[in-house]
Amino acid sequence: MLLVIGGIASGKRTYVRSLGYDDDRISQTVDSPAPVLLGLEEILRDGPLSSQDLARLRAKEVVVCCEVGMGVVPMDREQRAWRERVGRTCALLANDASQVVRLVCGIPVTLKTSEVGI
Repeated sequence: MLLVIGGIASGKRTYVRSLGYDDDRISQTVDSPAPVLLGLEEILRDGPLSSQDLARLRAKEVVVCCEVGMGVVPMDREQRAWRERVGRTCALLANDASQVVRLVCGIPVTLKTSEVGI
């Protein structure tokens, strides 16, 4: 699985499209058969993922998530809990991902890559 992260409007969707995924192969729901999940941070607004949903995410080819934990810490408890869920879920996915790419100003920066045979 490829985990793509970055700030809002950083070029994540454009990057995924450059990999050959058109809009028909991109979904915003975990249970969709589409190989790409876009908007993980929004899915986590309602609470943590079940183990089944986490397994579905790990089976995706690409998971895309906005980074939400790098700004001012919200005063609202629910907003802080959401930010923490997003961060912890991305950390779990990054651990299992074969590749992690962060988009900065439209430029993909590879944070992790797994080389076959190493």
